[in-house]
Amino acid sequence: MEKIVHRFLELVESEGIKFPWLAGITNIEAARWRRIKARKVMRTSELEAIQAIYPEYAVWLSTGLEIPEAGHISPMTKRAR
Repeated sequence: MEKIVHRFLELVESEGIKFPWLAGITNIEAARWRRIKARKVMRTSELEAIQAIYPEYAVWLSTGLEIPEAGHISPMTKRAR
């Protein structure tokens, strides 16, 4: 089973997210985002911060599931469209 942090890292790559930008939007230091990438450990507060920026990915980030008819998709679905 894929972990939430792995989906987060897919999102970072797919959307071209830079950690300094993410830090500015979330008030979570860029160094913390880099540690998530290196250690593959994420807190719920960080997940909630990402979901607030990308609500269309909230369900996918949390569960790995998509509900396209409700607007809940993955970055891969967005790219395919």
